Amino acid sequence: MQRIEPWWGDFELAEGTAGRWSIGPAQLWIVHQPREWRIGYLLGEESSEERSEHELGLAPAQMPGQAGLSRYSFQASTSSLSLMPLLADRPVISRPDVALYIPPAQSIQLYVSTPLWLQVRAQGALLQEQPVVRPSDTWAGPTTRPGGLSYAASTMARTTLEDFPYSSWRAVTPIRITNTGSDMAAVERLHLPVPFLSLYQAGNGTLWTEAVELTRGDDNALELERLGTTAPAEAGASTLVNEPRRRADRGLLSKAFGTLFGRGGSDDGIA
Repeated sequence: MQRIEPWWGDFELAEGTAGRWSIGPAQLWIVHQPREWRIGYLLGEESSEERSEHELGLAPAQMPGQAGLSRYSFQASTSSLSLMPLLADRPVISRPDVALYIPPAQSIQLYVSTPLWLQVRAQGALLQEQPVVRPSDTWAGPTTRPGGLSYAASTMARTTLEDFPYSSWRAVTPIRITNTGSDMAAVERLHLPVPFLSLYQAGNGTLWTEAVELTRGDDNALELERLGTTAPAEAGASTLVNEPRRRADRGLLSKAFGTLFGRGGSDDGIA
């Protein structure tokens, strides 16, 4: 398993200097001025190239003029700030690049990655939250009434971790789906309610969520069999990075994951 260099953590940025973080397609600039933090953000096109690096102590004038700039003022400022990764604030819907089917009485293991957001904090305050990769908006559900606004993202939905494309701006979720129905189950879309999941960092820097186990029956509905309470076994020894954005009881979680399958509308198959 490859090693990922974390771009997150606690940093010291002296007054009158700037820091630059390159995280995949995103560039983040932070300038520490007297009683003020300035944050500039540039978002490019996602590519397969892994990039995670940062520089501190730069001259503030080095910030690109086209970076979207925000200012945050304090009565007095310290040199400490933190950057943290977190999961998306909406469910993420992705299509496997190749059609996948589950025969009756079969169980498959999938590994799906979803894009991350970054959070900037200083002096006990949340200053800014931005996507590292901005997915397009989409609607989950056959109509506007039972559905909800989500993000659309691409995925390979790998059945093995061999040569898995780990990234510093995506988190991996292991999903096991068992088809107890009498017909073939089509995996056409994967709808992952990531706001209900936690984020973990493995020893090699890769980021993971809990493992999910689902069962599909003849009514084409999913039952949530199990949602892990810790990092998945595949991640090895791990530490908690961020808790879920939303808490839910078993009933709400089952409903959220139950939208993975559907007939008709825009979410046929696994949605």
